Amino acid sequence: MSNRISAMASIADDAIEQVRYGKEHARWLAALMTAIHRELEPSPALLEARVSRVQDLASLGQYLADDLANYMDRCANELQQQADAAGGAK
Repeated sequence: MSNRISAMASIADDAIEQVRYGKEHARWLAALMTAIHRELEPSPALLEARVSRVQDLASLGQYLADDLANYMDRCANELQQQADAAGGAK
């Protein structure tokens, strides 16, 4: 039974690493969306409507990235608690 618990803990550790990997990607996406937003500030070179649409899309990307990062962090914490509980049971 101890081997089974060890295997489950190992699987949980792998899952936690995957979730944290996703969180890191969400952070990169958030940085990209912020950069796009700043680069496309209204200017005479671009049509105002186009700039507004691109800013809205960048804002949406920022929201989704932040939401994903928070969700993934919560999932990692929950998986860690489960792995800790499985590791303590013998």
